Amino acid sequence: MALLLPGLAHAGDIATIQYREANGAASVMVEGGATVETPFAIASVGKTMTSVAVLRLVEDGMLKLDETVGGYLPDAILSGLPQSSRVTLRQLLTMTSGLPDYLDDSYLTDALDDPDTVQEPHTALTYAFDQAPLFEPGTDFNYSNTNYVLLGLIIEAVTGETYAAAMERLVLRPAGMTGAFVFGSVPLPESFPTGHEDGQQYRDYYAHEGFGDGGVIASAADVAKFYHALFTKQSLLSPAMMRELLNDPLGVGYGMGIELEGPIVGHSGGDLGFSSDVRLDRDSGKLAIMLSASANSDSLWTYEALEP
Repeated sequence: MALLLPGLAHAGDIATIQYREANGAASVMVEGGATVETPFAIASVGKTMTSVAVLRLVEDGMLKLDETVGGYLPDAILSGLPQSSRVTLRQLLTMTSGLPDYLDDSYLTDALDDPDTVQEPHTALTYAFDQAPLFEPGTDFNYSNTNYVLLGLIIEAVTGETYAAAMERLVLRPAGMTGAFVFGSVPLPESFPTGHEDGQQYRDYYAHEGFGDGGVIASAADVAKFYHALFTKQSLLSPAMMRELLNDPLGVGYGMGIELEGPIVGHSGGDLGFSSDVRLDRDSGKLAIMLSASANSDSLWTYEALEP
């Protein structure tokens, strides 16, 4: 599914909808195929949403960007991660922590084989245990999903809620994302695409717990509502927190869970059987969203759609 909104006057203003891909066996189990309301696994597109949740908690005084992770999570969680106890929340958010990535082929294989045991954030982190630090915190950039798994656990620690419940309260409901949820928190709807010829296996994966690095399932309409609430209504974050979100500390084109290319902001994503990409031109207000039930979709469509 590819969706283009020429301007974000309203999240529901869907002027052009282009159906690009609906791959896999029984890719969407509803008559008529995908619509703007069809739920997809949006993968790392959800990192922006996790970041917004963290910044809302900073605004409320429950978190501090320059506090270390060790100030919020116990050694039992952090002991296997090199230097993690002295990494700050700011460094997690901006991918400047130097922590290695847990998400590799071995994790995905094990998660598919035994999701009841493996698909849990504390267990997932063990796949990054005892790896050497990539660099000193704050000195370089490396995209690591470990950062956002830790942020999801920190959200849970300070709110006393599950990641899913906190995201519902802090982001999804305030943005009007009525069909969005963290996977594992509610039964998957029948309209959820399988994403692969082995879709039932992948469906089981998405029926288990989602993490802070990309655990949101949402429709194109809901993603549009999020960007509308964040950038047009500016109702999710204060101006001060928006500046933090969009600050690129090392000039690498990455803020806090959001990719930055001049006036164009957004994020790409990929998970088992799914790929996604969202781009907003802040100058024109034009928003392009691609959600695909294929792991190998061409995300360049979103950039092309923003061209005059």
